Amino acid sequence: MAVSAAVYPPALLVLLLLLTGEHPRGLVLAFYAGAAILTISAGLIVFAVLEATGVNDQSSTTASGSFDVALGVVLLGVAAWAWRRRARDPRETPKEAGGASGRIATWSRRATTSEKWAFVLGLAMFLPSPLYVLAVKDIADSHSSTPSDVAAVLICAFAVMLFVEIPLVALFVRPAGVAAGIKRFDDWLKRHGWTLAAVLSLIGGVYAIAKGINALS
Repeated sequence: MAVSAAVYPPALLVLLLLLTGEHPRGLVLAFYAGAAILTISAGLIVFAVLEATGVNDQSSTTASGSFDVALGVVLLGVAAWAWRRRARDPRETPKEAGGASGRIATWSRRATTSEKWAFVLGLAMFLPSPLYVLAVKDIADSHSSTPSDVAAVLICAFAVMLFVEIPLVALFVRPAGVAAGIKRFDDWLKRHGWTLAAVLSLIGGVYAIAKGINALS
């Protein structure tokens, strides 16, 4: 589920923009730092809240099941939204599509010249998705030891940022081929990314609802 949450086409578009900057390594590293801080913090906070409220408590199956069902409904809504986006022409610009214009677009332009803005953009673009929350909920439901659960949340967080981590490593290992590789992957995502996101959200939603109903029954 955490890897599924990593399928986020706008993040690849931002990476392409950052690679056009004067110092792509520093910009992508700053973007990743912002994403990592928010993703890790959000995962640990969600886990702590679930623990504190007892939503993951086996003795409170009503609360746990209701939470799963509600999260599943949200994921079905995300799936429907992503499915509608797939119908757009992949050649449309964000402005033509009525999409990522406004604040994020402004930050994206600033981020190509400023590590500070790249960091802010990383924070803004990696708010926790319902799939990530569902992954953390499953960890909390496992009732393992706290150190084990925290380690699992950290693994999930790094999985969510997978498509930023791979290009970042490549920038230091094989910088010449990074831009071309991301461009090919971005072209593929423009054609299939939202369909993939819709299918993954649908699967996550069905899973969460089935899990919730099972807990409530």
